[in-house]
Amino acid sequence: MVRRLREHARAFYGDLSRIERGLLLAVLLLHGFGFWWGLPASEGWDVDGVAPRDFLPGVAKTFTPGDYFTYPPLHLLFLSVLTLPVTVVQALRAPSLRPEDLVQAFIDVRVMTTFAVVARLVNLAMSVGIVHTMGRLAAIVFGRRARAWTFAVAGVEAACTYYGHTSNLDVPAFFWASLALLGLAEAIRDDDEAKLRRVGVLAATAIATKDQAYAVFAVSMPLALGAWLVLRARRGSTARSAASLARRVVVLGLTTAGLTLVLDGALFNPTGFLARVRFLTGHASQDFAQYADDWAGRGAALADALLFLPLHYPWLVGGLFAAGLALGLAGPRPERGPFPRLVALVPALGMLSFTLAFNCVARRVEERFMLPQMQLLAVYAGGAVAAMITLAEERRATWGVWLARALGTSAILLGLRLSLTVLVNMLEDPRYDAEAWVKAHTKPGDVVEVYGGNVYLPRFPPSLVVERVGPTPPRSRNPMPGIVERQDAYTNIVQRNPRLAVFSQCFVWRYVQPKRGEDQGRIMPEAQRAVLEDVDATTHFRALFDNASPYRLAYMAEYEATKLFPRRLLHGSLGCEVWVFAKPP
Repeated sequence: MVRRLREHARAFYGDLSRIERGLLLAVLLLHGFGFWWGLPASEGWDVDGVAPRDFLPGVAKTFTPGDYFTYPPLHLLFLSVLTLPVTVVQALRAPSLRPEDLVQAFIDVRVMTTFAVVARLVNLAMSVGIVHTMGRLAAIVFGRRARAWTFAVAGVEAACTYYGHTSNLDVPAFFWASLALLGLAEAIRDDDEAKLRRVGVLAATAIATKDQAYAVFAVSMPLALGAWLVLRARRGSTARSAASLARRVVVLGLTTAGLTLVLDGALFNPTGFLARVRFLTGHASQDFAQYADDWAGRGAALADALLFLPLHYPWLVGGLFAAGLALGLAGPRPERGPFPRLVALVPALGMLSFTLAFNCVARRVEERFMLPQMQLLAVYAGGAVAAMITLAEERRATWGVWLARALGTSAILLGLRLSLTVLVNMLEDPRYDAEAWVKAHTKPGDVVEVYGGNVYLPRFPPSLVVERVGPTPPRSRNPMPGIVERQDAYTNIVQRNPRLAVFSQCFVWRYVQPKRGEDQGRIMPEAQRAVLEDVDATTHFRALFDNASPYRLAYMAEYEATKLFPRRLLHGSLGCEVWVFAKPP
């Protein structure tokens, strides 16, 4: 076991040059800077993150007959194993094994912070692993020189920088998916169908980490494998026939499907698995669709996918991508094996596949749902720089070498600015400012009313009486230590008479956003339309902002944007203002 781990570690960094190791170290530092964002706390600030609270309940739900959790269990099990010593110790410290006693034992700030740190460390390592895999893909397509340039381009991609700081499943799922694409490229390069065995295992692991990973393979695998079959048949090889490849492709499909069902818990809890599939294909996806379910909507999704580029990279990277794709397809490359153009298309097929099979099916375009395409884009952008340098050297055009290096360096530095913008927004999160203002302007025993889920809330000193108000029963909420849960109408704030009311833009926007219809295929999600039907909530929050309530804005905590590092809204977690309303004396 130890020897195998050493072999894997040697394969990861053993053949890296000093410059390449330095680049990966720089990516590690970039993705890790600001790691402590929102911690220590009983709840993290990363919306939809599985830590610190969800991975243990997620595992329990997955294997409870008839029940299910939003996400597959594989990564949740991995985190559960890593944190098992803490779990055992805390369970033994609980007064009893009754659910309410266990909950109170585990929502301790120290325990929850430990869980969050472990999950973030895993995401951090996997984000660097993705960058490394993009570099290896680029080396297959463009040669060894492309690896360093691709490390740098992929390393500054803004979404991976953000999700490397969180416990969301987008990075772990694409980590395994990217390794599967790498394995596919290596199998085609070597014209060796035996290597597809690893591809099937990695693809199943990705899908069992987060379901949407299927979209990386839904179009890319059939197209790539079908083209491989056709090209091998045309060669007429007897040693490696098309029939043997066809048999291996069938085995690949069966392996991927079967292993996915095993890792996904379907064999252990079939009714729960089917219920989760209905949930994912119904409410969890269609109620949040941003585009109409027609060709106009899908066309708008494709257009917006392209327009998302400047949220991840500078536009210059788009030009390098186009050049890299063209250069990758141009001319034979013996080191890429007998099918060089097909090898060069593998990353592009992954991009196309996720766009068609997820963005156009789920009809959603957001940073996390563009992360696979943007990382794979780096393969061609980094490869373009390396290829242009090589072409210039072959023609002894020194000016061409310097021009290519200038283009690549400019793209990296402009991309670094986008990633640093994410990090500065984390370091200057308005919740920190709100916490300081509340602490300075309250006295022990003051009642502070808050709204929204745990991930939207700043932290409050224990001397205050913090009451979370909402229409849902308290038992249905995720408990927070030190917060009193109250079920009441929002509009009854005068009767409750709190000293302050505190809430985040990340929560309240859904109640104050005006209704809108379809516009060129773009629609308001059904879930958002339903929220706007909540008369009590919409009346309350609009009254606060319209000065129609006895409470007035006392303070607004916001990120102080600069031209260099502007405000960055991301996944309902970043850049949102925090409002503090108070009743005038």
